[in-house]
Amino acid sequence: MTVDDVDAPAEPGPAPTGDDEVPRRARVLVAVVLVLLLVPGVVGFDLWPLTGWRLFSLSRDADQTRWVLLAVDAEGDRDVVSLEELPLGYRHAEWPMSELPGAGRARRDEVCQALLGAVVDARPGTTELVIARDHARLVEVDGEWVTKHDHEPFHSCEPAEVGR
Repeated sequence: MTVDDVDAPAEPGPAPTGDDEVPRRARVLVAVVLVLLLVPGVVGFDLWPLTGWRLFSLSRDADQTRWVLLAVDAEGDRDVVSLEELPLGYRHAEWPMSELPGAGRARRDEVCQALLGAVVDARPGTTELVIARDHARLVEVDGEWVTKHDHEPFHSCEPAEVGR
């Protein structure tokens, strides 16, 4: 081996061919996916199932407020209706309920009647449906953590109102 061999530049390898480039279709696909994921987060709307920004942006602390349905029976007893008891189409009913404070009376009645039909099917003894805010607070009682609920009625409807 001579000094000239050590200082000599390496032999150039074969020139890159067009096969080494990423296909244009792959680049376009990646760009479209990035736009579908980022734009809803920046603009503030959800394109489910592509994004779930609201799922991760809600605060989680000892006080939580959410919308609930209260079924009222003939004796006037109120019981919280789990949305899991209702048909699959009603499982995310909390989202339309959260829009009711800015809605007019007609829209509130419309949403309430739609929910009432499903609740009556799930709980036949229901005489009234109350849409309420549930102010839940996590408190320690005798060394155990329990949730205290304070239901604030917002809107109600009865089966007899269907004919109005």
